[in-house]
Amino acid sequence: MSAEYAMKLKKSVSGDEYYSSVETVNMILPYIIRGGYKKVWCPFDKDDSNFVKILTKEGFDVNYGHIETGQDFFEYTTAQGEVIVSNPPFSKRDQVFEKLYALKTPFAMVMNFNGLFDSRKRYDLFSTHNVQLLIPRGRMKFEHKDRGLLESPSFQSIYVCSGFNLDSQIVFTNDVF
Repeated sequence: MSAEYAMKLKKSVSGDEYYSSVETVNMILPYIIRGGYKKVWCPFDKDDSNFVKILTKEGFDVNYGHIETGQDFFEYTTAQGEVIVSNPPFSKRDQVFEKLYALKTPFAMVMNFNGLFDSRKRYDLFSTHNVQLLIPRGRMKFEHKDRGLLESPSFQSIYVCSGFNLDSQIVFTNDVF
């Protein structure tokens, strides 16, 4: 990837770069453990991501990457783990879900719930593939590198999963943020 292309990508994602809290990662952790997975792919994360730090600490083999460090999720033809867990850019959710289903690997993605089913592309994907929702009580907190902690974002976020080890298609959790 050229330096010019990398800079253009960095500028395009900077407004969409919100980091997941420790509580957000801890919410999905029991389901990763229950699935017996050993290798987790976090394709939208850097080494300072809470996903990477917590999953590594818990003993998982974590493969991670980020567009800013030269790993473009959309260029992979096979999954780089047994399960995919991350917080992708919300602005690219159509492309993210299309690629995730094409990889045919269980996944759990943090996603803005607002308008999740508004897109025809996502509607078609979700209605023809397995979709599961893990919905917390309260709003997930996020951190932005320029704006700091968003304790009460203006949007509700959930985990959108497929092939994951949830107890049912929709699970409401008492995790509070």
